[in-house]
Amino acid sequence: MPFPINRIVLATLLSFCAASQAHEEAATACDKLTVFTAKKIYTMNPGHPQARAVAVCKDRIVSIGDSLDDLKDWTSKVPTTVDTRFAEKTLFPGFIEAHSHPLLGAITANLPNIAALDTPQAYGPDIKGVKSEAEAFERMRRYEADMKDPATPILIWGWDVPAMGRHLTRQDLDKISTTRPVLVWDASQHHGYVNSALIALRKIPADLNLVGVGHDEKGELNGQFLGVPAASYVILPMLVSKLAPAEASRLMRWLVDLNRRNGITTTTDHSMGIFNVEAEAGLLNAVFNNPETPQRLMAIPAMHSFVAKYGSAEKAIDAVHALQAKNTDRLMYRGVKFFTDDSFNGLTFKPGGMGYINGTQGQWITPPDKLEALMEPWWKDGQQIFVHSIGVEAQDVTLATLRQLQAKAPRVDHRFTFEHVGMARYDQIRAMKALGASANVNIYYVWLRGESYPKVVGKDRAEDLSPIGTLVSEGVPTTFHSDYPVAPPKPLLGVTLGLTRVGQSNTRTLGSDLRVNLEQALRMITIDAAYVLGLDQKIGSIEPGKLADFTVLEQDPHVVKPAAIRDIPVWGTVLGGRVFPASEIAKP
Repeated sequence: MPFPINRIVLATLLSFCAASQAHEEAATACDKLTVFTAKKIYTMNPGHPQARAVAVCKDRIVSIGDSLDDLKDWTSKVPTTVDTRFAEKTLFPGFIEAHSHPLLGAITANLPNIAALDTPQAYGPDIKGVKSEAEAFERMRRYEADMKDPATPILIWGWDVPAMGRHLTRQDLDKISTTRPVLVWDASQHHGYVNSALIALRKIPADLNLVGVGHDEKGELNGQFLGVPAASYVILPMLVSKLAPAEASRLMRWLVDLNRRNGITTTTDHSMGIFNVEAEAGLLNAVFNNPETPQRLMAIPAMHSFVAKYGSAEKAIDAVHALQAKNTDRLMYRGVKFFTDDSFNGLTFKPGGMGYINGTQGQWITPPDKLEALMEPWWKDGQQIFVHSIGVEAQDVTLATLRQLQAKAPRVDHRFTFEHVGMARYDQIRAMKALGASANVNIYYVWLRGESYPKVVGKDRAEDLSPIGTLVSEGVPTTFHSDYPVAPPKPLLGVTLGLTRVGQSNTRTLGSDLRVNLEQALRMITIDAAYVLGLDQKIGSIEPGKLADFTVLEQDPHVVKPAAIRDIPVWGTVLGGRVFPASEIAKP
């Protein structure tokens, strides 16, 4: 579809002009209203928690009421259309995916797949997970055999280290092909594995000085590139074709439709720039500033990518300012992203204590003694800081860094956010509260790994993953997320997990004292998600003046069992007052 960029720029300029008009003119700018009625509207505003009608002018909420009669002061003066299509449905503020990787997720979900867990699809059934190492290898052989050109490299996604019990090696992938370059990207997106043909093609030296590059007993490359720096070295060159404008746009539309199926109206890009800063900025502008795109995006620049491109923190900050100056209600740049420890699914995060049962300790992405110096210029610039911080040892380092920053340059309402929070001691959670931090938790960790990680970190720590109950009870602003493609972007599944904390068997409750109630879980995909992201003035609740974004459900989560919430059908979404039925989603 065409992207009317010139009209967007013109509309933006006109909106700035309109903002300078007198308040009285702005107050009467509404020339027509649409009133949506529903069986029940949950506003997520505790001062007026429920309604049955909401009036919208253009893209904003004007008023809410328990009946049409409550809105008559507006409807008697402004021409009004009453839309009753939601009369038997339930409305919420548009669901927010608080931590995602849209382009990365769309790329991986559209690659040849050997994931152990089912992979959600936008236009059809999920791709079923492999059940064994033998099945994974059989799929890889089939993918390789189906390729026509014997010299074309193949990139396969989804090897699951915890499920399969080990990392792949060069010798494993030589069994797939000794002539075709083969690269396998693991399910966590933190590890890469290559065969001998790829090592030869890329002329990778055995003495490559990069953390995470594996060697065998002879000192030769063993095909393992573990951790983000090493994996990026082998994987990024294979992804160049995915950033071509037509292909990248196709992939982003795929992701938008997948989100839309699950009721998401605002998503996030938590490492904008990891592939190519300029190409990604152009892609996000083309997709999300297109008025036909039924979704908003908050993009969080990846510090390491911007500093690598611009050469210094000062120049990188200027580049981020330039992007933020172009913010619209559809595409919003906010904050900056940092990393401490490595991967949860890849078993390279830093669990603390005695480490893993096998004696390993995990990996750092950013050395602890470098973190404060890297953060300080961004902190002093007033940026909101988001920190990938999974294990207990990582929480200690992140907390220490926040204390040092506050001592040097105190800030209020900084919304410094711990991302993922796979593990945390009680004292760490209380320290988060004392320091004014927020938590953006991957609740899916419990479901994905809670029943399999006792053999990795012990039964207690495995059942205490994702401690949202303690975070909420201690008053830490908390939301949850999928970190797609780590977990499926399904907010209602997340609500069920927050209430039940079940594992993959769907029978066992893991860490029952860490559960939250329904109201708390629903806040985590609406108003609390908006707060943690710093977007709560725009979205997250159904209140006058906010953007008219709604998620429309066929059933009310309050009247079904917790385990059934995940299966409530999403009728569709409303973005800025425009209705997008899920039934209209179709493969382009």
